[in-house]
Amino acid sequence: MKNEENHALSGDGVIIRKLFQRTMITMLIAELSGGATAIIDGILVGRYLGATALAVSGLGSPYYSVASIVSGILMVGSTNMCTKAIGKGDREGLNGTFSLTIALGASLACLLALCGVIMPQQFALLFGAKGATEEVFTQTAAYLRGLFLGAPAFIMYVILTPILQLDGDTVRPKLASLVCALTDVVGDLLNIFVFHGGIFGMALASSLSHYTAFLIVASHFLKKGSLFRFSFGSIRAGMVSPLLKDGLPRATCMLSRGLLPILLNTLLLRLAGDAAVTALSSMINSSFIVGALGWGIGGAVLIMGGMMVGEQDVNGLKLVMKTALTDILIGVSALAAAVFFAAPLIASLFVPEAGAAQSMSIAFIRSYAICLPFLAFNVSMANYMQVVSRTFDANVVNICIEVVFTAATAYLLSTFFGVSGVWIAYAAAQAELTLFLVLRMLLSKAPTRSGLERHMLLPNGFGIPEKDRLERSLHTTDEVVALSAKVVSFCKERGISSREANRLALCIEEMAGNVIEHGFDDGKPHHLDVRVMVKDGTVILRLRDDCRKFDLREKTEKWKFNPEHPEKNIGIRMVMGVAKDVVYTNTMNTNNLIITV
Repeated sequence: MKNEENHALSGDGVIIRKLFQRTMITMLIAELSGGATAIIDGILVGRYLGATALAVSGLGSPYYSVASIVSGILMVGSTNMCTKAIGKGDREGLNGTFSLTIALGASLACLLALCGVIMPQQFALLFGAKGATEEVFTQTAAYLRGLFLGAPAFIMYVILTPILQLDGDTVRPKLASLVCALTDVVGDLLNIFVFHGGIFGMALASSLSHYTAFLIVASHFLKKGSLFRFSFGSIRAGMVSPLLKDGLPRATCMLSRGLLPILLNTLLLRLAGDAAVTALSSMINSSFIVGALGWGIGGAVLIMGGMMVGEQDVNGLKLVMKTALTDILIGVSALAAAVFFAAPLIASLFVPEAGAAQSMSIAFIRSYAICLPFLAFNVSMANYMQVVSRTFDANVVNICIEVVFTAATAYLLSTFFGVSGVWIAYAAAQAELTLFLVLRMLLSKAPTRSGLERHMLLPNGFGIPEKDRLERSLHTTDEVVALSAKVVSFCKERGISSREANRLALCIEEMAGNVIEHGFDDGKPHHLDVRVMVKDGTVILRLRDDCRKFDLREKTEKWKFNPEHPEKNIGIRMVMGVAKDVVYTNTMNTNNLIITV
């Protein structure tokens, strides 16, 4: 039976929900940045360069998946490690992970760009252009050469975006995305009407737009006070393996995402020729935009879930998933309905002339619209499995999302329904995988846990038992005083000495009271979450608030003892005197303070 004195945060986890939504928007923008150039190219290519050029852009679309394999491994691996380091208060591990990610990312991105520029024909063959006409194959190689020139910028932009989110910068990613899209539009129009550079010029414009986006986000690290600092000296050899391991699920996802159009293009060329490939291309190009919300929600699960895992916060992890599911049921479902009914309009953007290609485009887009809520759920579940250290399960789900379920279903249904079976497969496969994942959770029952936690696939020993944690959202000084009194008995009941219990009460009164007195005084709505944990005889206090930045260690250095005013700042100096360890981070514009008493 749940202890009524130890209920979840009384504010319904406002801070976590707010952070989730903010993170989701940033990840959505990151998804849109790459997708925007793809859809802009698709629309302008289809309208001004013709159906053949649109088929070329479809055959070249796996480039984004290949580039995302490199960026995805490092982005997800570093995000997972950084969020857990933030949750633990490990600043050294945080900067080591950041430095390693930047060094590996720059090296691998340049290597990939060199290979793509030198061997575009080989990549065209790899991407399924072997069965196309000679004209389409030649243009595909040219298109890929232009795209690979921008690989370093695209990869580093993807890697840096979630890091900026962790560092509290939500402005630059939005600005970078907007400037990227505008630069691409201007570059494409100049290519079409002034330079007449053909499909290669379209790709080159996309590459240049990615460089503008990268420069904007990279400028963040020129400002003072950044949470992240690059240093070769902070890199440790032991960081490489966990970084790559944590990023592997994303790599399998992107690999599968890149393989799927290759497999389907090969199938469609055999079934209906270039018209079917053009139709699939219109759907793929539009999916970069309409599918971005689901991928953004999944990205937020990865970042916020990683923070909760680092803090061993089971209730926080529950709230992260509840928020994700709510966004999927409301936001993604509404988007899916809008895309379904707008499919003729969307298809006409890419294939303006009525005919077989346009009809098939409408069918593909409508099927993709139906699959959107299921896809968002499946991506979120894959990321959830990763943050709870079920890496094998996450890899399996990521492969199933694209190749195993969608491609296998497409090949199976095409034997009965022809081309129609291919577009039906998109919706059918994602729904099948969602059903499989729901059953997987329901049938999994951890014997040592109760309620919802039995089905959460949590690692053994994860989290602080409910009886050993006390969680509250505080809004007034009276609530601070009440909690301070409560923790004394809470600690004593768990074998903590009266001296340490009173020290903890002092820390809560001083620090939580300071936040409410000085952080809540700007007239804006604010929130403060306090969590007290007893683990292995040690008491840990964690405070999280969304007020202005306040670094306790930094203030303590500035507010040293003044003999003329001995009472000034005495509370904070006392806290620093009784605490065994104090760790502070400001991430995603929230103050996070961990005090070990």
